[in-house]
Amino acid sequence: MSGAPGGRLAGRVAAITGGSKGMGRAFAEHMVAEGARVVALARPSAALDALGRALGDAVLPVACDVADGGAVRAALNRGAAHFGRLDILVNNAAITSLLKVEGASDAEIEREYRVNLLGPAFASSAAIPHLRAAGGGDIIFISSEIVRMIFPYLTLYASSKYGMEGLATGLRSELRAQGTRVTILRSGSVATNSDLRATWPADVADDFYSAAQKMGGMHFTGAPITMATMAETLVSVLSLPRDVNIDLVEARGRAPAPMA
Repeated sequence: MSGAPGGRLAGRVAAITGGSKGMGRAFAEHMVAEGARVVALARPSAALDALGRALGDAVLPVACDVADGGAVRAALNRGAAHFGRLDILVNNAAITSLLKVEGASDAEIEREYRVNLLGPAFASSAAIPHLRAAGGGDIIFISSEIVRMIFPYLTLYASSKYGMEGLATGLRSELRAQGTRVTILRSGSVATNSDLRATWPADVADDFYSAAQKMGGMHFTGAPITMATMAETLVSVLSLPRDVNIDLVEARGRAPAPMA
């Protein structure tokens, strides 16, 4: 498969962190369908291999831990050399651990911040020279509505997203004169193929959902939207005329959340 020649992103090359599954894979598929070629960064996995088989020469899968700055730089350099340029960086990779700060191990705390905050900083630093060489590009930071209502057990995740949004705001000022746009795309609840209850400890998940209900969180977030809708939102932002910068988009389900 190759990028659609007449698509909205025709001729552009995008790097997506966390690109092998979930929302990252949806981004990759939708961007390729709109004409882009994609460098997909993710930890080694069968899902990363499958992405390469599914999208063919339009995607370059690169095994990479975003928490390792040197590995990220090498991966982006490889992608830019392979496709001849880099126009877009989507900072998507993140982990969401369900735990309270008091009970978190040092390793759990460090890993959450390294992936969710240092990862976007490493990737942005490595991508900027390539974006400048391409005449200016786009950096998209995938954030979460959690920054507006911090649920119990997600304090580490929420604070890492706060920090990432601060990084995005500062970079927007740094890169404006270079013609590179910086956008924060905040995601509401997104329907996935796997239930978070299956990956979180059942008793902790029950406590979390109960606390979120009491806070009014389920009403706040609305019904989950699809990954395809999030991918279309991303492409729509990237397709806007170059004379406009969309600082922040918050995409959340229009319909009320279903009753638990």
